[in-house]
Amino acid sequence: MSSGPRRGGPAADPVYSAAEEALQRGDLDGAKLAFERILAADPRDGEAKQGLALVELSLRVRSLDAERVLQEAAEKPGDVQAQISASDVEMVSGRIDDAFDRLVGAVRRGAGDDRDAARKHLLSLFELLPPDDPRVGKARRGLQSALF
Repeated sequence: MSSGPRRGGPAADPVYSAAEEALQRGDLDGAKLAFERILAADPRDGEAKQGLALVELSLRVRSLDAERVLQEAAEKPGDVQAQISASDVEMVSGRIDDAFDRLVGAVRRGAGDDRDAARKHLLSLFELLPPDDPRVGKARRGLQSALF
């Protein structure tokens, strides 16, 4: 995974300084607000989107017991929320393909709101990587196949 926005040095972009300072302090909520401000001014800012996605992922997993979450997902393959939490754990563990495959499978098996929740979560995880990352392309094709 990318580390998000540009960092350090005199050439660092001042637009990102509030987010970077919050991250350095471990203030995820402050970083989230800073990235949201950047996106309010420029909704197409790819670095801010990626930074916000990383912060939101970190906020979601900070209180999870990774081993328990993965075990629950294995025991309950039809539980979309369990699959979503497990995909978050896999993402922070660097198991990106596993996370994407898990959610594509949940879309394939799911229906209605559950299917839509898995699809939307997968799309949100794509924001963590550059759009040209081959893992994103592969997962997008898998998602398209699962939907149709």
